[in-house]
Amino acid sequence: MINFLLNKKLLLKVASILAILFTFALLMTLSYLGWGDLFWFAYSIALIFFVANYTPSLVLYLIEIHQNNLEDIKEQELEEVN
Repeated sequence: MINFLLNKKLLLKVASILAILFTFALLMTLSYLGWGDLFWFAYSIALIFFVANYTPSLVLYLIEIHQNNLEDIKEQELEEVN
């Protein structure tokens, strides 16, 4: 799961597939939409690509925090023993 979240190219491909599916859904209901609906459609597509673009850096940051916390716990245990 972590490897999937760190693979930016794969995430962008999945985001592209989701954007295509959203576009097809929009085209199916085009006669019922107003400008507000088109705005939310564009916003949702942008959000999908935003999440796909920044997920790997967020996951790396969280992994780094976790590693630092583990190191701090080890240091605290060593201090308590001494």
